Amino acid sequence: MINQTTSGKRVRFRSNPRKDEFIRVYRERVDNYFRDNNMSPYANTEMIVKTIIAFLFWGGSYALLMSNILSPYPVLLILAFTMLGYANIFIAFNIMHDACHNAYSANRKVNKILGYTMNFIGGNRYLFTKMHNAHHAYVNILGIDVTLETHGLFRFTPDEPYKPFHKYQHIYTPILYALAHLHWVTVKDFKWFFVEKHIGNRKNIKHPFKEYVILFISKAIYYALIFVFPFIFIEAHWALIVLGILSIHFLPSLTFALMFQVTHVYEGTTYPKPDDDGNIENNYALHVLETTADFLPHSRIGSWLMGGINLHVVHHIFPGICHVHYPALTKILIQTCEDFGLEYQYNKSFNTALKKHIAILKHLAQPDATVPRVGKSAQFV
Repeated sequence: MINQTTSGKRVRFRSNPRKDEFIRVYRERVDNYFRDNNMSPYANTEMIVKTIIAFLFWGGSYALLMSNILSPYPVLLILAFTMLGYANIFIAFNIMHDACHNAYSANRKVNKILGYTMNFIGGNRYLFTKMHNAHHAYVNILGIDVTLETHGLFRFTPDEPYKPFHKYQHIYTPILYALAHLHWVTVKDFKWFFVEKHIGNRKNIKHPFKEYVILFISKAIYYALIFVFPFIFIEAHWALIVLGILSIHFLPSLTFALMFQVTHVYEGTTYPKPDDDGNIENNYALHVLETTADFLPHSRIGSWLMGGINLHVVHHIFPGICHVHYPALTKILIQTCEDFGLEYQYNKSFNTALKKHIAILKHLAQPDATVPRVGKSAQFV
């Protein structure tokens, strides 16, 4: 699972004036929103308070574990380990994600510092930024959208070679999703540093030496905090501690993966395919509308907890805007789509989104599965 799997092919979007009119109007309306309300597109007081809560959540969870007071109570101990795992993904969704998009602050240094929370929870800021930006730019395009790279374990796109075991993917998917975070902190980052040569349209990448140093130091810190210190400070049976460490990663990882996956891999998405020259006949904004769906779009509590991941369309179109503004920008998006006769894809509940995710997994489990390659933007010729 460490073989090179990315493509050396370069991909580009080719648009036309009618298609570009949509994003011009939407961008103008968003700019007017911030200007008319005298607001910054970056973090506000709500975001700063959320940041403080996130750090207190992690610090409190870890202190509770290391205090050893839960050792006599196995169920409570495992729950505390799991809570630490959810503190990790709360930080990922609500702080790291915005910071790595330079959306937290107008000050790049602030973003960089907060982006290192990715290292703190076991990942790597530098690599995540490179990989995530590649995903943003080329959603649902096999070989260049890095989130579709699964070593053949899943078939998230009909362009992925079919294997007989894929017919069971809707059954084994949750198990592998639950392993995703553990795989990330122990294997994935090393694979992308030492094996892969291409990330998106960036080819034959040479990583700075300092990033290798940061990689190993930050991994050592994470391994000490999560894999070593519990055995030193928690006076419980070693098997219970092992189960606790696994619980940091398993259920939170499943939650993280599902929240992300239902926004792109679902029954109803399109899978644009580049021509032989690497061209996609669309512009980026319309590409996002046709490859991305929101869920729980009207839930302020859900958006607050998930860092706006549920309002994914706006995030892809304006990744440099802090997620606390997504609810307002989504309303503007819906109106603009109506004005242009375009479809804003969303699911009223997470349960509906999950059903559509399972449905596409079942559909793509068929060797001859077909999917739409373009949506309503095809009318703009």
